[in-house]
This record gives sequence, structure tokens and C-alpha cells, in this order.
Amino acid sequence: MARAISFIQANLQHSIAASEIFTRAVDVKGIDTALVQEPWYREDCIRGLNIPGYTLYYAGGKDRTRVCILARDMKAWMLPGFSCRDLVAVTVKCIEGGAERRPVVCSAYLPCHYVDPPLSSELEELFRYCENENIYLIVGCDSNAHHTAWGSTNCNGREESLLVSKYFEFGDS
Repeated sequence: MARAISFIQANLQHSIAASEIFTRAVDVKGIDTALVQEPWYREDCIRGLNIPGYTLYYAGGKDRTRVCILARDMKAWMLPGFSCRDLVAVTVKCIEGGAERRPVVCSAYLPCHYVDPPLSSELEELFRYCENENIYLIVGCDSNAHHTAWGSTNCNGREESLLVSKYFEFGDS
């Protein structure tokens, strides 16, 4: 019998302390997949997310990455065509109902200075790819959008675009 894959998502705000607390929680709780935005970054490298038995996925390059995925002992493959500074995507192998599935998991950061459209072209391409290939997509995202529908005390200029997007579904909290 297959077990569920556990997830956690957090914006670490480039903090050393937040990274330490986060990695301890991931390790102690045995979280399978951590979707991270704004990791601690120093000397051209993500820092503070080294946990034995976990693999760190992020897009390299000259620009400072704002997202990464930390995956534990699982069959996961990075999708470089859908990974950049603000998006990293991996496909993971799991068993659901006796059948092998390969959902895509991504960590995304939507910079607050992009007002219209709020979704990056890379994230939209990933949505279209998964939709066309009939692949499950799990997104952990810092959208920099505020709306009372997801617990914010105010609304900003980005919320309506995301709230009515055909790509996002909001379930019960």
C-alpha cells in the first residue's frame, strides 16, 4: 500500500534563523517535499537547507534564485524547461491506487512589482503543459497577492486575477 506524500511550503524571507527552524521541522516531521520561496542565499548559493537524505532542486544561472524544492528519498526529476529564477518544477514518481503516477510539483515566486498579468509566462506554460498532458500539478507559491478569500485582511491589485484564474482551485482550509 502506498503512503501519501507530505508537503510543506514556506517563504523563508532570506533568513538564517527561518532556514534553521524550517530544516529542523522538515527533518523531525519527516516531510517528503518542501516548497520554498526566498531561501537564504549567500555567495551565489542557497544556504541552510542541507538535510541528509534530501535533494535540493533549483534553477542555476547568473540571477539569484528565489525558489527551490527540497525532496526526500524519492524518485524526482527536475524539469529544466519549466525552471528559472522564480519557478522550479520537478516530476515525482508515486503510486496511487496501485497505479504509477508522475505528478509535477513546483515552487513559484510571483514578484510583487508584476501587476498584470500576475502569473509569469513560465508558470502559465507549466499549467498548459500539465493540462495538455493530463498531469496533476501541485503548486507552492508566494503570489504576493492579498485577498480575504485566503485569509488576508485586505485586497491588493493582483488578487482578482488569481482568484478567477482557470488554473487555480481553492479547496476547504
